[in-house]
Order: sequence, then structure tokens, then C-alpha cells
Amino acid sequence: MCSLQLGYKITTDSNFLDKQNAITPELSSKLESFHKMALEGKKSSVQKILDAIDQYPDNPQLKNYLSVLYGQLNENEKMYETNRWIISEHPDYLFGKLNLANEYYLKQEYEKMPEILGDAMELKLLYPQRDTFHINEVFSFLKCAVQYFTAVGNIHQAEIRYDIMNELVPEASDTKFAMQLITIAHVKAIQRNIEEEEKSVSVKTKSQEVKNKRSAPKFFHDEIEWLYTNGLYIGEEKLNVLLKLPKNTLTKDLELVLQDSIDRYGFFNNLAEENDWGEEKMNFVVHAIFLLGEIEATDSLDAVLNVLSQSDEYIDLYLGDFITTMLWEPLYKISNNDLDVYKQFMFKPGINTYAKTTIAELIEQIVLHHPERREEAVKWFKDVIEFFINSKFEDNVIDSDLIGLLICTIIDLDAKELLPDIELLFEKGIVAIGACGDWQEVQEAFGEPDKLDRLEDILNISERYEQITSTWAGYNEDDYGLPLDFDDYDEPTIMPVRAEPKIGRNDPCPCGSGKKYKKCCLNE
Repeated sequence: MCSLQLGYKITTDSNFLDKQNAITPELSSKLESFHKMALEGKKSSVQKILDAIDQYPDNPQLKNYLSVLYGQLNENEKMYETNRWIISEHPDYLFGKLNLANEYYLKQEYEKMPEILGDAMELKLLYPQRDTFHINEVFSFLKCAVQYFTAVGNIHQAEIRYDIMNELVPEASDTKFAMQLITIAHVKAIQRNIEEEEKSVSVKTKSQEVKNKRSAPKFFHDEIEWLYTNGLYIGEEKLNVLLKLPKNTLTKDLELVLQDSIDRYGFFNNLAEENDWGEEKMNFVVHAIFLLGEIEATDSLDAVLNVLSQSDEYIDLYLGDFITTMLWEPLYKISNNDLDVYKQFMFKPGINTYAKTTIAELIEQIVLHHPERREEAVKWFKDVIEFFINSKFEDNVIDSDLIGLLICTIIDLDAKELLPDIELLFEKGIVAIGACGDWQEVQEAFGEPDKLDRLEDILNISERYEQITSTWAGYNEDDYGLPLDFDDYDEPTIMPVRAEPKIGRNDPCPCGSGKKYKKCCLNE
């Protein structure tokens, strides 16, 4: 058992709830197979679980498994009926309450969730007679509470629950899921602030030049064709073959790939519009950049920055899912010493907002991985700020969103010495306060401890691809944070149900940003 300042104890004992859930030794030996049936989602399993319920009517888990099974079969109405059956026969069964609360969440009937879980959303208040809870009960309840509070816009209360989850088991899938919900809630709050409080100053990016070229370049290595026919599931074996090619000719080939994406933009854009975005066909630019990072191709930095200098349409087509999250990593590997090159890139006119914020994220990670370089990074940010202060609106470099996000990064680094410079940005009226807050909020933010560990792991290319394909929503669409495996206890958590149709990668993002889903919240 472990104890936090929660008013109750937490246990991982797999037999803890046996008496409460009427689990006999005979039933205990069978539960795992019924749990497996539920997750496999076969129609033939429905009657088997119903027969088990008839045999063990006092056990609520079997009814919960039936609910899971109906969810897997996309028979939502039967699943909802089963949830109410559980509540009627087992009114004190926590997972029955959570299933019903989750149903309300998926239907966006958020006001009904406190009717089931209590206005305070506190486990101890829901069960005042109990002093101990199983960790799966705690996590499932906290996760549901985070869903509720982020849905109604109470991010502070959501973060309180997340902090408890993170203290208990930081690597649990439910903990990461809770953080994702909070991140999305922050994004939506920022978007609302932008819409309500200001009109941002933005740069005008160029239109992408469309050429008639249709044929691929001639590469030194035939293996380069793999980049055009394999997505991020390309596999470690092919990646290792590519990385063993001679560095000189491999580098030239990868730079050719990047140039090809520019020369044949019209061809690939038409391909995407006609056949939708093909993961296995449209990630060759991502492959090339990550491979250049893996071989530390320092001389290829200009080629990569040329890619980041392309139009919004180009970046949306080739880099939409990556530019705001992962692109700093190959840049770090290619070059993290000559910061002046990156500073000059920040000065270029007509560059996509997120292409430049990628550079700011790179500088932040350099400091986090090499604290001794903090002074160098602070000087870099100071020079960038002074550039924007001294620029004219007609120079096509002032970008309110970018500047607001830069200030967020400076806050993350706790670079208080830049406050006078930041104040000048506010005085000039070029800060997106929806991104970082107003001047008063920015000053206060420097005095608040940052609860998030912003140091990112630097992985090899195979590890990074595995991390992306196993965690990003666009790749792992069926991961709904199923049960935590503590000992042999296999009580399912909130149900894996879709209440609405899946969102397409090219559909408008539901957060209301006006961007495509793949460019906005898909990777959250």
C-alpha cells in the first residue's frame, strides 16, 4: 500500500476487491478469459458472457466485460443499456458509475457527470465509508475527473488530478492521456483568447511554386526509393540498411529527396488531393530530415532550413504532424553548435510561424541538455527580440503568434533577465496575448514553478519512429487507455467507445482553430 495526502490509502493487491465484487476462487480463475473475450470483440462471446452472468449474478465485473464487448462491437445502445443494468443491480460499483459518466462525456452531456461522480469529483466523498481503494479505481476515477474538468474548461482542477496520477505512476498510459487532454484544453483556451482579445499581426508567406516536373531524380542508391513507399512503419531493418550506406552519397541522395519535394510539389499535392494523404507515400521528406539527423550531416543544414522556408501549403502537405513536435530533434543532431545560423533563419521574412517556433524549441532543448549553454541561449533570444522590436510591419517578419510562443519558451527557461526586452514587445503591440498572456500574466508566470519536465529524450531514428507510431493518435487510433496492469487485477477502466465519427486527417480540427486536423490537434 501507499499513502498520499488524499484522505485514503491506495493498494495494488489483486485480491483487494474480491469480496466486494463477489469473486469466488472458482470465478477468479475464469475472469481473465472473459476479460480477453471482451477485448477481442467477437460476436460469439456475447452469449458466453451472458451465461457467466447468469451463473454469477452478484459479480459486477462480468456485466462490465459485457459492456466492453458491446463497445468493441460498436453496439453502443446495447453498451449503454448494460451500463444502466450495472448501475441498477450494483449501485456502489465504481466502474459502473464511471461507465455511465463516460457515456455522458462522449455524448457531451458534461453537466450530468457530477450527478454520478459528485460535484467535487473526489473519490473519498463518493465513498465516505471506505478508507482504501485499489489503484485501478483511483486512476480510473482521476482520469474521468480530468476528462470532465478539461471539457468544462476548469484546467486548474484537471491539473490537480493529473499531479496525483503523475506522482503515483508517471509512465502509465492514463497519466499520459490526462496530460494530452490538459494540453488540448490549453490550446483551446489560447485559441479562444486569440479570437476574443486581439487581432494578431502575421507574416505573409509566399505561394508555393508549382512546376510541371513529374519524374523522380536519379539517386546514387536504389534503397532511397523505400522513402517514397514506406511510412513510419518502415522498420528498423530498412533503416539500418540505409544508415550503412556511404555517408557522402547518402547525404547527397537525402538532399535530393528534399529538393525533389520542392520540384515535384505540384505532383505530390495532386496525389494527396486525389487519393487523400497516404502515410506510406507522403513521409519521404520526414524520412530524409530524420536520416540526415541520424548521420549528423552538418553540411545539410542549409538544405533542411530551405525546406522550412517553403510555403504554408508545402509545410502542411509534408510536415504538418511533425513541425510542432518532433522536428527539433533531427536539427539538434545535424547542428546544435552554430546558433547564429538559426538566428539568421529567424530574421528571414515570410516564413511559416511554426517553422520558426521549431527553432525556438531547438534552442530550449539545447539549454535543457546543456545547462552550461544557458547564457549563450539567452543572448540568442535577446538578439531575436531586439530584431522584432526594431523591425517595421512592412518588413514581413513581425508575427504576433510567433512572438507570443517565443515568450512562452523564455518563461520555460526562466530567463527573467529578458523581462525588460519582453516589455518592449508588449509596448509595440506585437504580442499574441492569447499565446502567452498579457504583460501582467507574463511577469507573474516567471515567479511560478513549472510543473512540467520539458527535457525531451533524444532517441535514435528507430526508437523515435516506434514512439510516434505507438502513441500518436493518427497512428494508434485504437488506443483508448485500456486497463492498467497491476499484478493480476484486470478490472477495465472507462470504456473504449466512439460517440462521434472519426475525424479525417484533412478535416477541420474540432478545436476550432480553422486548421486541418493533421496540422493542429491530431498529434495531441
